[in-house]
Amino acid sequence: MFSIQQIRANSVLNSACRTLRRRTYAALAPKWNTTIGLELHVQLSAKQKLFSPASAKWDDPANTNIDLADAGIPGSLPRLNPECVHLATRAILALGGTVQPTSAFDRKHYFYADQPLGYQITQSTCPIGRGGQIELGSADGLSYTRRVRIHQLQLEQDTAKSIHDVYPGYVLSDLNRAGVALVEIVSEADMRTADEAAHYVRRMQTLLRHIGVSNCNMEEGSLRCDVNVSVFQDGRDPLSGTRCELKNLNSFKVIRGAIEAEAARQIALIESGQTVDQETRGYNARTQTTFLQRSKETAPDYRYMPEPDIPAVRITKEWVDAVRKSMPELPDQLIARVSKHYGLAQDEIETMMGEPGCIALFEHVMATGKHDAKRVASWFTSEIFGQLAYRNQTLADSQLSPQILGDTLDALAKDQITSAQAKQLLIEIMDGDKRPVSELIASHGWRVMDDQSQLRSIITALLEKHPNEKADYRAGNKRRMNFFVGKVMGATKGQAKPQDVSRLVKELLDS
Repeated sequence: MFSIQQIRANSVLNSACRTLRRRTYAALAPKWNTTIGLELHVQLSAKQKLFSPASAKWDDPANTNIDLADAGIPGSLPRLNPECVHLATRAILALGGTVQPTSAFDRKHYFYADQPLGYQITQSTCPIGRGGQIELGSADGLSYTRRVRIHQLQLEQDTAKSIHDVYPGYVLSDLNRAGVALVEIVSEADMRTADEAAHYVRRMQTLLRHIGVSNCNMEEGSLRCDVNVSVFQDGRDPLSGTRCELKNLNSFKVIRGAIEAEAARQIALIESGQTVDQETRGYNARTQTTFLQRSKETAPDYRYMPEPDIPAVRITKEWVDAVRKSMPELPDQLIARVSKHYGLAQDEIETMMGEPGCIALFEHVMATGKHDAKRVASWFTSEIFGQLAYRNQTLADSQLSPQILGDTLDALAKDQITSAQAKQLLIEIMDGDKRPVSELIASHGWRVMDDQSQLRSIITALLEKHPNEKADYRAGNKRRMNFFVGKVMGATKGQAKPQDVSRLVKELLDS
């Protein structure tokens, strides 16, 4: 419980923080700098939990995917899932780190309602991987390079999901998520700005999605971010400031806002002659301020001890080499190759990389004929991704094939169908219609009307049918042209090319 004096002091401090946050980092740079390190908690794409055969589908009906070991039932024992070891190995190799020949698990003791065991099984002293890096630079919009080193990568189990406000005064627990496999990726405190931290998380998200380790969807909790922030004055040791941890940041915007707000808070404290205490804090995006959650625990507080029920994991060089050979082309190499070969911009490639399997399908489509790479890429990122989002599907779940997409885009490029018809064709294909594209086009009577004299006759008839609208246009209301374009498209059932319709309508209205 906080005293009235503490609440008032905190209110004054938050006001000072908001004022200070309006000053840019450029203005603060000569005097203050920020030191930032991140801990990412990444849910692995394994089908089963880390220490039990229960399904890892956390979004099934509540408390349906539970094993005795997940619920902490006495006498039940954890059994390590080898698929999780494989995925963690892929992650550390992709980061350029070293897989440890021997890793071991620990018990991290603490009590929360979302932790049925009374402790979390994790890796503290002997993680599965160490080292590696993410390099930020011009591709991230920076005018300099920033190398962010990886301290370690460790396997650990997730907690249950706490559900509030269903029954007043009660917190419900859904154990579906309890025991789901995570990797925690701990960076060194190498970042200096909020933008660098957000770029680092985005890079990590792209990498882990691309190699199939996780879907990294922040909105569903598959990627969660804790940020350690401290400030120091120019010329001082970057690690000299007192570190505060910001918990459970779940978007790039929130990451940026929380870091800037916390840096401003710490600077305001120091400039007013107070000290910064080591704390765990949350972030309120509405007020753009951080708030105290609890004093920061240290390692002795958790009473770490070796996990007695799980033997040490021995990983051979031969097994690591086999995992390395099974991995896809890494993002930086892929971007360079696809950009050079197809002339696409980096952001176009990265957008496609966000959907697993998209780049491979794109290249297969390009191999089916002479397609314009930018048009194909645009179709993926707009039409196809839009349909996938609408259906809550992944590309792997869809009915799409390189030949079907190639034939659809070929028909569009040859003006055999309009853009609207091509979109409708895509919908029918994704609905499961397996007929050839040419047969689908014929069955709907979808053929572009390319007879200009026929189109001119239709437009002329419509102008005569709507004399008031025609007169309105000629009196200066140019928006009436849209009225006629819509009428013509309706009369031709969408088979006329919009650009031809617009050109002829304007020509006849102005004549």
